[in-house]
Amino acid sequence: MRPRSRALVAALALTVGALACTTATAPTRARAYGFRLNNGAAFHWPRSRLPVRYWVDPAAGDSVRAYVATGLMAWEDQFLYGEFRAVLVADSDSADVRVSVTNGAPPMAPRDPALPPDPSACEGVTSDSLTSDGLGLAAPFQIHLSWKSYPPSDVANCLARVAAHEIGHSLGLFEHSPSPADLMFAQPTVDQPQVGDRQTVQLLYGTPSDLAPPPR
Repeated sequence: MRPRSRALVAALALTVGALACTTATAPTRARAYGFRLNNGAAFHWPRSRLPVRYWVDPAAGDSVRAYVATGLMAWEDQFLYGEFRAVLVADSDSADVRVSVTNGAPPMAPRDPALPPDPSACEGVTSDSLTSDGLGLAAPFQIHLSWKSYPPSDVANCLARVAAHEIGHSLGLFEHSPSPADLMFAQPTVDQPQVGDRQTVQLLYGTPSDLAPPPR
């Protein structure tokens, strides 16, 4: 290669490098919210326990099982390096998280994305218990869902949102987001994690966990 050609290649390389540096942006956590228990402890699943095992009570019906499966995939997609993975299992004894519906399977109905969300059509709660020394979880997470006598499409839309929301709690997001735009808002109106949820769960999984996972 002639000297002039070498100089031109070097100049182009420097230009490309300079452009790459000027266009790079640092990650932001501006939308992150709290995720700790009242005692200040943080929890997330260690890599040694992946995939986390979720069991859905057969009495909950196929639709709830589908909502849980969709919610798990949505949360997995928030991670860049596979920090969280989950699988549905048939055996409740081997599960890390157990999902049930307190009043039985909801009516089968297609979801209607055009319907405005009605948060009154269903409810959900996630229970956890600490060991006596406060250093770990004593038992699997319990997610309890329930639905009310609303039009079936309203129930379907609500359960899909609430199932994904409660799964967020079982990942270690113990606090609610203050933003109505987020899935982890107390009464979610979306069924997928949003920017605030993604930033928070990534921050959580980069924070040392203070609690051991529940025994299997």
